[in-house]
Amino acid sequence: MKKTFLLLILICFSFNHLIAQQRISDTEKLASIGKIYGFLKYYHPEVGKGKYDWDKEFIKYLPQALEASDKESLSKIYSNWINVLGNIEKCKNCVSDQLLFDKNFNLFWTQDSEIFNAELKAKLKYIEENRFQGENFYVTTEPVGTIKVTNEPVYQNFSYPSEEYRLLGLFKYWNIIEYFYPYKYLTDQKWDSVLTEMIPKFRSASNKEEYQSLVKELIAKLDDTHAWISFDNEKSKYLPVKISNIDNKAVVSGFYNDSIAKINNIKLGDIILKIDDLEIQKETEKKSKYIAGSNANIKIRQTYNEILLGKNSALTLTIDRNNQIEKIKVNRYNFDDFEYWDNPTAIKTKSINEKIGYVNMASIKGADVSNIFKSFKNKKTIIIDLRNYPASIYKLLSKYLNSEKRDFSKVYSPNMDYPGKFRYKENLQTGIKNKNNFKGKVILLVNDESISKGEFTAMAIQTADNVITIGNQTAGADGNIVVFEYIGGYKTAISGLGIMYPDKTETQRKGVKIDIEIKPTIEGLKQGRDEILEKAIELGSE
Repeated sequence: MKKTFLLLILICFSFNHLIAQQRISDTEKLASIGKIYGFLKYYHPEVGKGKYDWDKEFIKYLPQALEASDKESLSKIYSNWINVLGNIEKCKNCVSDQLLFDKNFNLFWTQDSEIFNAELKAKLKYIEENRFQGENFYVTTEPVGTIKVTNEPVYQNFSYPSEEYRLLGLFKYWNIIEYFYPYKYLTDQKWDSVLTEMIPKFRSASNKEEYQSLVKELIAKLDDTHAWISFDNEKSKYLPVKISNIDNKAVVSGFYNDSIAKINNIKLGDIILKIDDLEIQKETEKKSKYIAGSNANIKIRQTYNEILLGKNSALTLTIDRNNQIEKIKVNRYNFDDFEYWDNPTAIKTKSINEKIGYVNMASIKGADVSNIFKSFKNKKTIIIDLRNYPASIYKLLSKYLNSEKRDFSKVYSPNMDYPGKFRYKENLQTGIKNKNNFKGKVILLVNDESISKGEFTAMAIQTADNVITIGNQTAGADGNIVVFEYIGGYKTAISGLGIMYPDKTETQRKGVKIDIEIKPTIEGLKQGRDEILEKAIELGSE
């Protein structure tokens, strides 16, 4: 009798355990339909041709997925959905022996036995193996290799959409990143866990401000300095200063316009403590999770800049100047007022001394290059300052700096025939065979203002015959920018191409290679010193 009773308890426990295992949480159900939605959108031949109103399909099946009680009922919903989409013929071109970059690739979830039954897993595997080939209705590629999001429905008045459309927007964005973002594998948080974290947050967002903050938080999880979103077309106003993160303080490190900064009584080395009544450090802690940045330093600097932007012109700064706390009245301006990009007084080049010439990459154009090297032909050192955003002239420079053509970058771009995988392109090269190239020392200056094209240009110049790179960590955001719309018509952006050194050393998040690290100091800024340039002059004089 006692044995029979124990057996019944064991059977009951096993049954309850089995039922518990089969139960699926709402978040798991929503994550699964979000993934199914994206997978079929980019992999199923009939969906990929644009034969269905795919968003409407999602809205139709969403409540069904939420009502499913276990994996069997959930799998049946998805199997039935797939069945009505049409037959999939065997793919003759889907087997490829190409060397593909697959660090971002993840379709393991399609074979998750805790969520899907055997029948559905087989269907999903079959779709992967016989996936859509050709131009997808929802995404195509630009000539350079980046994606272009196409044919997405336009949604009006979406500043605070209903729950199902908040989820739809999340899933649209998540899947674009899942299949086409080249640096997904480098994010601090696994992209799968981002989805499960954000689902309940998006469901419970109670107003426009909370919802839009969540979208910013989502985008910040890309850890990409190129990533941003804009919810309105009204332009913010700027202080006339550049801010750097030095010793975890918001320090004035440069000016967009010297004269306007002087009018506002702002000086190099000023530490900004408050903007009106807001404490900078407290605001930074509060806002940093909403600001995208490839590395810790650039993320903090970007957050400082975001805090200092605003719609109002007049404000009060509380600053630490020479260990004295002061309050100063300052003004914000439209960025165009600074004439920063077209400053007629900006230095293009200068002769530092008999041995050393200096080139400011922010100011020179292609037409200037030949004359620069003529004027510097007797110099022993050329300092090239890339602490800025240059014109696309790296090839012209390399003709004079290199004695031969050299590889400087390995690029990979989204593989539209196998979403989630990427194709390597031929290594990019720069320079020509030139026995009359510059024979002296080349010293390259970089810092956290070196971003994107600046970093790409740095990689090319680093192939020069005798080059030293000095400065500090660059922005770590290389590769062409892709701009597309978040649901509701909001412009958003990501890095669109994968960029590496030819030896596959990553530049994303890390920045370019640096030989000698020099960081500016608050004391040096107060004294008006450029400590990076000083080190370059010291090296160039040896």
